[in-house]
Amino acid sequence: MDRATKEALVKEYKELFSSAITGVLVDYKGLNVEELTQLRKTLYEKQSKFRVLKNSLAKIAVAGTPFEGLGEQFVETRALVYSQDDVAAPAKIMTDAAKDNEKLKLISGVLVSGENGEVLDQQGIKALGNLPSQEELIVKLLFVMNAPITNFARVLNEVPAKFVRTLQAVADAKE
Repeated sequence: MDRATKEALVKEYKELFSSAITGVLVDYKGLNVEELTQLRKTLYEKQSKFRVLKNSLAKIAVAGTPFEGLGEQFVETRALVYSQDDVAAPAKIMTDAAKDNEKLKLISGVLVSGENGEVLDQQGIKALGNLPSQEELIVKLLFVMNAPITNFARVLNEVPAKFVRTLQAVADAKE
């Protein structure tokens, strides 16, 4: 690979490491083309991407980015599964994929907060993968926000309903 190509790859990796909000580093050794293609399709549907890395260039590009904590882990066959939109999607998909395929190994991950990236171990990746999706969290939040209003409406409705039941009981008692 010539120097210009290497410089272009380093620049591309640096942009990737700077713009991603979460990433999972995986060892994909032993997966065949069909398995990788299916994994990439699943990731694409969830706005996540699978990028095979050239380790020596990734070590250079990761410096000064939130993914800097992964620098020492760029060895052997590594790929970065990352997202620029959904924090939990890469971890969810890769946790599920690792359960189904023992050849796929979760190595490490990064969760970006502000300018810094928190390095996650395998347990951290699995914990992030087990979080509810963004849609589920929004539904739960709306339900919690709606509950006080619903209960208040029931209380307000109960006053006239109780009055009507009392009048009906009095009318029934006089008959």
